[in-house]
Amino acid sequence: MSATLPESIAEKIIEDKIQEWEAKKTGRARTAMAIGAFPFIAISRDYGCLEEKLIPLFEKTFQWKVYGRNLLDHIASRDALSRSFIETLDEHHANQLDQWIHYLISSGALRSDEYMVKLSKLMKVIVTHESAIFIGRGAHYILADKPHGVFVKLTAPFTYRAAHIARLKNLSQSEAESQVRCIDRERQEFIHHHFKQDIEDASHFDLSLNTQTIPAEKVCQLVARVLEIKTSAVL
Repeated sequence: MSATLPESIAEKIIEDKIQEWEAKKTGRARTAMAIGAFPFIAISRDYGCLEEKLIPLFEKTFQWKVYGRNLLDHIASRDALSRSFIETLDEHHANQLDQWIHYLISSGALRSDEYMVKLSKLMKVIVTHESAIFIGRGAHYILADKPHGVFVKLTAPFTYRAAHIARLKNLSQSEAESQVRCIDRERQEFIHHHFKQDIEDASHFDLSLNTQTIPAEKVCQLVARVLEIKTSAVL
């Protein structure tokens, strides 16, 4: 899942979504519904937790679009695309979005750098239009106020993750251990820098699942069950 998304594929995905959401906007009456009407899943994961198997399985199980680092960064780095995404909101929701971003920044929950503001707006726009699966990028902080989302942490013991990466990438055990430590540290630093949070704080998640001991299919089933419980509770 960490491979770079080809630009032509990213552009096609984004173009299709913008057209789809514009059609929905013009075909529906404006309502006072709050931002974020659709259920979603936000996944944080330690490196080497079988994400290359689990993420496609989540996508197949829920039939929702997966938004990971490559696709979100692709949109956030292009001003025209970011504007096009935000412009799919009607005026009411666009105003709510601005108010929400201002609150996050003023409360200290989010740094005010341009990249994070764009990324936060993109995630909010997406859940306004449809259900989605977010991989990393602090989605469990950005969307923390939404009761109809499931916040998941995928983890496993360090030795298991290193051994998996060694097999997956044909590395020596020491090379794999170094890579796991490096990427874990980068993810921790990203969260601390942008959200001033400890990525290991379990209180930010509804589920923390050990992918060494829980089969992939059961992981999806557990997430689906918690999603059902949470969405039923807010109806």
